[in-house]
Amino acid sequence: MQQIIIVSKTHMSNAICVGAIAANGKYIRLLNEGGCNQPNNTEFEVRQVWEIEYEERISKKPPHVEDVIIKSKKFKRMLENEISMLQMVQRFNATIWSGSPENTFDGLLQWTNRGSGYISEHGHIPNNSVGFWTSDKDLTKTIDFGKVRYNYPQSTNWNSLPYVGFEEAIEVIPAGTLVRVSLARWWDTNGTTEKRCSLQLSGWYDLPKSKVKELENLSF
Repeated sequence: MQQIIIVSKTHMSNAICVGAIAANGKYIRLLNEGGCNQPNNTEFEVRQVWEIEYEERISKKPPHVEDVIIKSKKFKRMLENEISMLQMVQRFNATIWSGSPENTFDGLLQWTNRGSGYISEHGHIPNNSVGFWTSDKDLTKTIDFGKVRYNYPQSTNWNSLPYVGFEEAIEVIPAGTLVRVSLARWWDTNGTTEKRCSLQLSGWYDLPKSKVKELENLSF
């Protein structure tokens, strides 16, 4: 059994993708015993601590290497607050990208004319499909074709990240806020493009860094 922290819940067409980080720093995506994503009524919530036994999914297509199949699970507790989430991410030595979204995923993202980021099957593939990031600029909420997106300002245009999390969208995600980003599963545009994994914003954690020291003695 291994302790994990739930760090994200994201919308899919007919299921929920649940992401976690294990005590050894490994990113994992929690699938049920049938190897499928979690149902819409899943009991998993962000900032929960669970103890689980799992096995690696046999068939994985990079960069989605985080898939694991849960064999058994036991709820432990909720983290006390969002500051403790940053404390845990740092304690597990997880990489936190910073600056422009172009710095995420090892700098391997390509960008459309509309500012959407993606990984191409014809390009280099990053080691993971999830990660943490702190922007050096405010991310502003927009609505595009009925979907929430967050825009990062560039000198002449925008990088635009669709929001797929469950927490209610806020107008501005302040610079320096820890956010989680992920790459969607492989897809193509009805055969008009090569297969791609689109960059998306999974969630954020309102973590004033000046207060992290208050939790230095927090036990996991």
